[in-house]
Amino acid sequence: RGGAPSLMSAIPRLKPKTEAGSGLTLSQSLAVYGALAAVIAVLATAFVRSAPALPADQCAGVVTVGDVLRGRLVREPRDSILGLWNCLREYKRDNWWYTTVGIWSTYVVFKIFGPLGAGTSMVISILIGALYDEASISVGGFSYSLLAHVLGVSGEVCGGIGGFAMSYAVGREILNAFAEGKMRTLEAKMSEYSDSLFRYMLFLRVSPMLPNWFVNYGTPIIGMPLSYFTAASIIAIQPAAAMSISMGAMVREAGEAGLDMLTFTKRGAVMAATTFVLSLPLIPADDYRTAVARVKRLLGLSSAASQGGTSDVK
Repeated sequence: RGGAPSLMSAIPRLKPKTEAGSGLTLSQSLAVYGALAAVIAVLATAFVRSAPALPADQCAGVVTVGDVLRGRLVREPRDSILGLWNCLREYKRDNWWYTTVGIWSTYVVFKIFGPLGAGTSMVISILIGALYDEASISVGGFSYSLLAHVLGVSGEVCGGIGGFAMSYAVGREILNAFAEGKMRTLEAKMSEYSDSLFRYMLFLRVSPMLPNWFVNYGTPIIGMPLSYFTAASIIAIQPAAAMSISMGAMVREAGEAGLDMLTFTKRGAVMAATTFVLSLPLIPADDYRTAVARVKRLLGLSSAASQGGTSDVK
């Protein structure tokens, strides 16, 4: 039919998978990936050596980058976070910029090289909430730092964009060789969201279907626009950031005044409920209606409603 073009025609379509990447072979892609990791390691070493020394008394036994790579930060989150908090709160008093740049950069780097630091972003976000109480507001009796929120969200989004860009350049052959099953899942699910790439990107951000690091790496290969990736990342990270920053504030209070398990449990329940409520608007309307319909079918409500409608017609 004539007239204005439909909404479907205005939505960007998927690009062929071969458009992402620079035509490198698998060996060349791995070499570039390794070279980038080496450059980051050299820069990190130079930063650490130029920084003032850590306070020896408070920082004895604190987790190192090697411990993070070996998974200690994920296996022992409580001891790791409290140890880092005790060490860095003293260091931060006299070296605010070194502390802030170091933590934020570490967050971004582990997001860029996702598989090497999988599972660390939540712990680092909690640590940020524990260390920073600047620009705080009171929310339901809780003290919440807006600065900590900005640091956590910007680290997550900037690290994700870095991973997106690196994968666009060198990731196609690597993912097809080492994560072929996940790539098939990513592409197959796309057909259910053919009417909107942004809606699919938002689904990937809120769904546990694929690891977060793989979403960063896989979406440029299937042609996801960077603008959709960035917008969906900013929107979807808000509930998780609010929860992790609040948990960090609880860790700070526990370290300063002791751990009150009753208060800790109550606040944890409130944070979980708040995160759930904040996450509801992120569910696409079609997915929400589908989920409601499934629940009704499980409870037998849909058949009862249809029978009632039939009797009314009669």
